[in-house]
Amino acid sequence: MTAKKNQTLQNGSAKENVLQRVLQLPVVSSTCESLQRTYASTKEAHPLMASVCEVYERGVQGAGALAMWSMEPVVRRLEPQFAVANNLACRGLDHLEEKIPALQYPVDKLASELKGTISSPLQSARSTIGNSMDKIM
Repeated sequence: MTAKKNQTLQNGSAKENVLQRVLQLPVVSSTCESLQRTYASTKEAHPLMASVCEVYERGVQGAGALAMWSMEPVVRRLEPQFAVANNLACRGLDHLEEKIPALQYPVDKLASELKGTISSPLQSARSTIGNSMDKIM
C-alpha cells in the first residue's frame, strides 16, 4: 500500500476505503475544490440563489440522515459483501492509477497540457489549409 492511499484502522489492521482513495486522487480532489469554489462564489454573488441553495442543503442533509438511519440494518447485514466489493474496487483503482497517470495531476494542469496538445495540431491544420487555399486561388 502506498502512502497516498487513505487507510483506516479496523480491528488492528489497515483497511483501505476505495471512496476515500478516489476522493484523494488529485484530478478528483481538484475538481471537487473547483466546484466548491464556484458554488460558494455563486451563492455570494446572488442572494436569492443563496437562499434557495440553503433550503436545498437542509433538505439534502435531512434526507441523508433519514437514509443512513433506514439503511443501517441492511449495511450491517451486508458488511462482508461490502468489504469484498471494496477490496476488488481498490485493486481496480490500483490498476487504473498505473495505466492512467493523468489521475495523479490536478485538473488545471491537465487542462493546460490538453490545451497545448490540441492547439498545436489545430495551428498546423490552419496553416496547411491556409497554404492550400492560397495555392488554389
